[in-house]
Amino acid sequence: MAKENQYNLNQRIEQFIQDKDTSGEQYSPEDILFIQQYEGSGGQGNKGAKGEGLLYEFYTPDYIVELMWDLARFYGLDESGTVLEPSIATGRLIRPAKDYNKCVGFEINPISARIAEISFPGANIYRDYFETAFLQAPRFTTPLRKELTWLTAYPFSLVIGNPPYGIHKNKYSSYFPEARKLKQIELFFFYQGLKLLKQGGLLIYLTASNFLRNGDSYNEAKEMIGKLAELVDAYRLPPVFKSSEVPTDIIILRRK
Repeated sequence: MAKENQYNLNQRIEQFIQDKDTSGEQYSPEDILFIQQYEGSGGQGNKGAKGEGLLYEFYTPDYIVELMWDLARFYGLDESGTVLEPSIATGRLIRPAKDYNKCVGFEINPISARIAEISFPGANIYRDYFETAFLQAPRFTTPLRKELTWLTAYPFSLVIGNPPYGIHKNKYSSYFPEARKLKQIELFFFYQGLKLLKQGGLLIYLTASNFLRNGDSYNEAKEMIGKLAELVDAYRLPPVFKSSEVPTDIIILRRK
């Protein structure tokens, strides 16, 4: 029997969630295992997927999740503190956390966000762009002036994630003039994620290898990031996503 392609599986999961939520039924452990098979649409254009997610929705494999948390604990993670995943997808990267009530995530894919809500009860999942953490609620059209963020879990002990890649251009990017020097959205996630850490807190990202490979072209961004944190460790990985050959690294930074 031929294996079902990921796009078709995603469609079945979306319909399953819609039916389940409409009926008001509870999700069983078996249901959660099923919906956790949902993947982002990154690299699935040839299978029928559409939309901007084709460019950045590459969800983190479980073995990489475990590796990133092992590294966090090795480098002294304070597990009594709060955890932020700024592009949480279905929530895989908070699964190893000891207390989901101390976890915060942002996600713009409503299906992925719903799966995270179902799978990790107690976690605070915001169905919006990470940028909104730094803008005045509820309209998010004005930068905050007196405080960094409205997030009550700030400052965080750990910021962990697999941020999107590419040019930083969305409906909120214009509110961050200093971030224009960063250009790439993954660099924005580095810079703003570090701001949300407590002193000594850890940022651990799975990211495209450009951050370490692109020497002079990333100098200004690296200087900005270097003022906030020190590089603790870095690992070059083979391709880790099912639908992409993009080389990736794990980067570990500690807030100064």
